Amino acid sequence: MVKSKLKVLKSDILQRNRSYPTMFYLVHHPDDFEKITETVIPFFEKSNFTLLTLPISNQFSPEEDSVLVTYLSDLNFKDLLLKTTKHNWNLAVLPHPEGQKAIKLLGITGKMEEITMEILDGEEVNELDLLYCNEIPVLQSVNVGDVLIFSEQKGAQGFISEVYQFIKNIRRLPGLIHKSFLLTADEEQIIHTSALGIIAVEHPSASVISKRLLENIVLNDGKFQVLILSPQSIFQLLTFLFKSLLPNPTFKAQLPSFIGYIKTTNLKIENGEPIDFSIDGEKLTAKEINLNVHNREIKLHQKSEYASKNEGVDEKKNLKIDKLPTGEKREELTQRKMPFLPRATTEEFQELFKVLKENAKLSSSFLVMMILATLIATFGLFGDSSPVIIGAMILAPIIAPIVSFSMGMVRYDTNMLKTGIVTILIGTIVALIFAAGVSMIIPLKVLTSEIDARLTPTLLDMGIAVASGIAAAYAHAKEGIAKSLAGVAIAVALVPPLAVAGIGIGWWDWDVFSGAFLLYLTNLAGIIMFAGLTFLLLGFAPFRRARMGLVYTLITISIVMIPLSLSFNRIKQEANITSKLEGTNFDKIYLRDVKVRTGKPIMVSLKLVSPEAIDSKEMETIKEQIEEKIGEPIILEVISAIEF
Repeated sequence: MVKSKLKVLKSDILQRNRSYPTMFYLVHHPDDFEKITETVIPFFEKSNFTLLTLPISNQFSPEEDSVLVTYLSDLNFKDLLLKTTKHNWNLAVLPHPEGQKAIKLLGITGKMEEITMEILDGEEVNELDLLYCNEIPVLQSVNVGDVLIFSEQKGAQGFISEVYQFIKNIRRLPGLIHKSFLLTADEEQIIHTSALGIIAVEHPSASVISKRLLENIVLNDGKFQVLILSPQSIFQLLTFLFKSLLPNPTFKAQLPSFIGYIKTTNLKIENGEPIDFSIDGEKLTAKEINLNVHNREIKLHQKSEYASKNEGVDEKKNLKIDKLPTGEKREELTQRKMPFLPRATTEEFQELFKVLKENAKLSSSFLVMMILATLIATFGLFGDSSPVIIGAMILAPIIAPIVSFSMGMVRYDTNMLKTGIVTILIGTIVALIFAAGVSMIIPLKVLTSEIDARLTPTLLDMGIAVASGIAAAYAHAKEGIAKSLAGVAIAVALVPPLAVAGIGIGWWDWDVFSGAFLLYLTNLAGIIMFAGLTFLLLGFAPFRRARMGLVYTLITISIVMIPLSLSFNRIKQEANITSKLEGTNFDKIYLRDVKVRTGKPIMVSLKLVSPEAIDSKEMETIKEQIEEKIGEPIILEVISAIEF
């Protein structure tokens, strides 16, 4: 069957090529003589061809306009490639079982029969770039240092094999350490950084990582691509490796922040001592690595998916290196094993520490703004005005010492802890005093909806505190985010409950004070805990230093969670009863606007809608039916409405 198909294809080629003015040299290794005789020569029978067996003599001189058609493994092809580029010989490549790197290098696609037809037709002639590393041609990629699973592909990379490789590399993560690299192009320093490894490729499809991360790249333009792998923590690298397993089409949208990118015509890599690297998997060592592209060096007499009409070379470099470690960060990463979580250097958090230490201090401006925010919030609560309360939230300065206290907790900085807690306590007491004073002056004792909304904290409020704490720490740690936005977002959960607690003191009402103050403590504990955790994850303190402060805060949160859980269960119970009763029909009498408040017994308020007036006996019957429905005795408050 195979021989029959070969005869048909051979016949088709012979009909299409009546004359062959070009001489074809069929270059092969002695071990492949039998195979080339069976599978290749039949296609060239009517052409001018000569078998050329390796090694090629230095005196060999091909005829003018002839083409060397290679059937070689990658290793043999690389040796021949140097000669073809040196002497400007014309080249064509046939697919060899052990020549996949050469096929990818030249962008050749198709089966043996299709490629042979292209070569014999002689219609395609392409000039392709060639990447060199220390004067050695690169078929696939140059790997410097430790590039983990991002090295050259070996065979088909199915999902199972990728998972296996992922698991295999996890064991290596704890021992990884950065190496220092000085990168220079055109005699000008680009960056002095540190990285686990560097990958250089001419085409994105040349390696696993470049294929995944580089797209929409202009090919055959006299440049090559360099990827600098510089994760600053094991967690960061582990997250990226895990994402690489997912079939996510948006994965290529942009390079991860820890991977630098350079597109250039030449690059020199140094680090002050011999560098271990590999070219197409062959391990080498050199004092420096010189990479450069020879433009339009390969004369390929067949189709190539990399061929382009670009003329000349754009010398302008394309750089994305602003996130790579330099200075103190570089020195730290090269001196010890890569940490599991990122660590901030002194130069990174020096300014932040200065700001937080200043924010922790008690000042007259802090007290004035705290008093004004409390007064505005209290008046807004009495007036049941959300806009006024929001205005108070914007003014409130109490978030500043809370964030400072969180940093002091994770770094176990006793001075910052003492200063922060004193400022928080005084700010809290001042707010309670002024809110209580306003409630005594105003001759009203009405539970407005804004006051009532802050009397029953639940686990949902703890969720708000968690998000607020993370937002506060992150906004302070990142210079590009306005700190005032974080203050507004978090003050939402602090000033109003403090003002309500003060109102409870003024009214001498324990229920109002205890409910609102519990909400304040919930927010306070949640923000401190999770702002501290955020600072820890961002690398501002090692875990061993932060653990005691985190333990104390966790104990406080656990204590606060007890009444919150009880309150949350109560709300769930009220919601279940409300859902059972809302819209229920008892003999054409409909229950509307059901409100439930748990207690002994349960209080149920609702509106009864009927076509005619309801007497007391019917009311009693409805009460019994409701008690039977929910399974508990109730106190019933009713508003009766007649529907015409």
